[in-house]
Amino acid sequence: MVVFCMALTGCNKDAEVNAFITENRAVIDEIVKKVDANPSEAGVDEAQKAFDAKKAALKEKWDAIKTARGAQVSADVQKKMETEVPADMKKLTDVQMKHVLKLGSGGNEKFGKLLKDYQEIIKM
Repeated sequence: MVVFCMALTGCNKDAEVNAFITENRAVIDEIVKKVDANPSEAGVDEAQKAFDAKKAALKEKWDAIKTARGAQVSADVQKKMETEVPADMKKLTDVQMKHVLKLGSGGNEKFGKLLKDYQEIIKM
């Protein structure tokens, strides 16, 4: 019985999902902060550098949880993941729309690349 319980505990990925959600939120907030502070190509470049510095760790966390479902994740954590990750993605699109004119074509193109880089990480 103890071995079975330990096996079940080993399968639970709530902690990993929560760690991803926390890190993802921090990365998104940093990108938004940098673009809000400097809505220009240079600001997007700063945001891209910040993202690039954390991209590998974020991808590693995502890869560890992206297929976790059912008994591996509690219902509360699953719901949190299903609401918070899209909400974070919306923050990115919102900041781009907020500054679309200030970013100009070059900044918007660079921001589009940043969005694509981010989406590549969180794809299923």
